[in-house]
Amino acid sequence: MDRIAAKPGLYDPASLVPQLNGTRCSDCGATFFPPLQTGCEKCGSTGLTPLKMEASGTLHSVATVHMHMGKDIEAPFTVAEVALDSGPIIRAMLAEPADLNAIGKRVSAQWETTKTDEDGNEVVEPYFTLSTKGGV
Repeated sequence: MDRIAAKPGLYDPASLVPQLNGTRCSDCGATFFPPLQTGCEKCGSTGLTPLKMEASGTLHSVATVHMHMGKDIEAPFTVAEVALDSGPIIRAMLAEPADLNAIGKRVSAQWETTKTDEDGNEVVEPYFTLSTKGGV
């Protein structure tokens, strides 16, 4: 049984600790996730290089979804904006419920199995959890 990415190309499910695949502009230094293909959104340069980003940062905002029509996940679940240590602010899933008191706290990602495919492979995504060290 293998571990495969729910969203191929955004992260490597073979890594022990989740890392995100982003890009960095070689001209202005801006970092992006998801990775950009055509050019820097800040300066317009086409000089983009791949960047492995640690999936850790600070909780920027949080919301609990109570009604959801999608078939892939059941409500309630918690989504967040995470200000990654490498720069970008991303939207991500939280592994456990959190409220507004968690804003500003440190978070890091862990692998979460979202389903098992027809071949028995674990389909995984990085879900963020409140860190037990550092932060506010």
